Amino acid sequence: MQAFSEVLPRHRTRGVLLGLALALLAAPSQAAAQHSRDAGLEKAEPSAASPYLPLDHWAYPALDLWIARGDISTLSPMTRPYRISEIVRAVAAIRPRRLSRTEAQLRDRLLLELGPSPDRRRRERDGARSRDRGRRAAANGPAAVRVDLGIMAGGRYVSQTHPDPLQPVLDGKFGENRVLEEAELVIRGSSPYVAGGVRMRRDGIYRYDPRFPGGQVTPPREIPVFSDLSLRAEEAYLELQIPYFRLSFGRLDRNWGPAPIDGFLRSANPYSEDEIGYRLGTDRVFLIGTVAAPGDFRGDTARYLSAHRLEVRPSDRLAIAVSEAVLHGGPDGRFRFALVNPISVWQIAVDEAEAPHNKLGQVDVWWRATDGLALNGSVLADATNREGSCCQLGGSVGLELTRLAPGLRVGAQFTAIQSLAYRTARPWEEYSLDGVGLGWDKSDFWLASLGADWFATPMLRLSPRIDLQRKGEGDFRQLRPPPEDLPDQPRILSGIVETTIRPALGGQWRRPGTIDIAAEWDVGVSLITDYAHLAGDDRTEFTGSAAVRLYTPRWAFRLP
Repeated sequence: MQAFSEVLPRHRTRGVLLGLALALLAAPSQAAAQHSRDAGLEKAEPSAASPYLPLDHWAYPALDLWIARGDISTLSPMTRPYRISEIVRAVAAIRPRRLSRTEAQLRDRLLLELGPSPDRRRRERDGARSRDRGRRAAANGPAAVRVDLGIMAGGRYVSQTHPDPLQPVLDGKFGENRVLEEAELVIRGSSPYVAGGVRMRRDGIYRYDPRFPGGQVTPPREIPVFSDLSLRAEEAYLELQIPYFRLSFGRLDRNWGPAPIDGFLRSANPYSEDEIGYRLGTDRVFLIGTVAAPGDFRGDTARYLSAHRLEVRPSDRLAIAVSEAVLHGGPDGRFRFALVNPISVWQIAVDEAEAPHNKLGQVDVWWRATDGLALNGSVLADATNREGSCCQLGGSVGLELTRLAPGLRVGAQFTAIQSLAYRTARPWEEYSLDGVGLGWDKSDFWLASLGADWFATPMLRLSPRIDLQRKGEGDFRQLRPPPEDLPDQPRILSGIVETTIRPALGGQWRRPGTIDIAAEWDVGVSLITDYAHLAGDDRTEFTGSAAVRLYTPRWAFRLP
């Protein structure tokens, strides 16, 4: 298999990246340091490189509320993750009079956790004259390297091991109640021009995920020494960041979609893959591109997935994004750097009509119609070059209400997808698209959801919701025949339709302290009709999870 991981071998690539990281982190230019001294500490820090905040962090529901309500206008409502420095600046700029008492305390808690350093937070908490000390620190220049380290340990009870509660697995080993261990080591670092992060995670789900053959998420070739320990690098990236341009290597969880839903082309749900990524532009207009070589096949088959997203925000109330993706592969495939170019990938697909490829396009719109109402919509088209038809369609529309009560965001969403398939047109190359860390793993369905996030206290968030899903028998892993071959085949909800109604209460409670204690839960009841597309098989089952986790404080180090 001549894959991207073979063109740049994994062990050599990681060695080169590590060496580059150490060189750039440990030896920033004297000109950059002098510029920071001249500009002052408060002006230098925002322009420095910054790592990203993981998508499962507790702060994102609060950020979604403030973005939808208009309290934050500098962060994208549809393209995540955000850099930590961007979050700190955006949250610090919220006018206190716009926040309730609970939200103000939540804001202070977020700044306390994500702020520049424990030393600076302590000065602010104790009422010291941080401005004078900041001037003295600026005179000596900013730290060359900043490193944060944190550890988490805990456990999670689950009713099933499929991560989507609306796809209940009620029979077999994947549907058994289990207690899964969890442990995580997070290291983040930054310097004036380079930032990076590593999230090493041990999770019992890696042994029992039904979306993978035998439930084994981490194959032996991932990390041979630790494969039996279910250890995986969920994120491991290095990114060069200069004004208006970023270039990254490694794996990073991404979500390209409105806050209430996972993005169609890039989703937070699947497992991330090694990739090359870039971002070009400003906060208002930017282009993001990623190129990955999914390692889901051995032998002589290679795949390269290229995805791009152009987002434009002409005002604080309106955001428009156009996304594309091409999966290009086949026997003896070769990686092409032209895949990085958002125009070239389509040209490759046009010029090589006989080569198997899968093209997807999407348009997202987010609009804050009033101060208390935000609307969103997405349209998706999916086509492979050997099916003889175009296109399989999908879409989503929704709204968010943010002025009903302090600390409350209510959202309603309707989503329907005929087919979303990251694959080439070869029947023997079937695979779950979660294996490439992108998109959804469902097709032939529609879903109506009503949910809320309510910050009852700064430590407690309650998230009630109810979902109604109807799912047909269409399988995205199979080639969809042309309409003329099966004229009676419906475009959506084919065969016996499985219907699931699930009321649930989710939430999180987290008590900060010397060791943070967090509890997270999603407790629901699934009322299923025609389970697994078998007529008359109706079931009522508990589906959900509950977790308890312990977090160490953020240990921050600054190296001169």
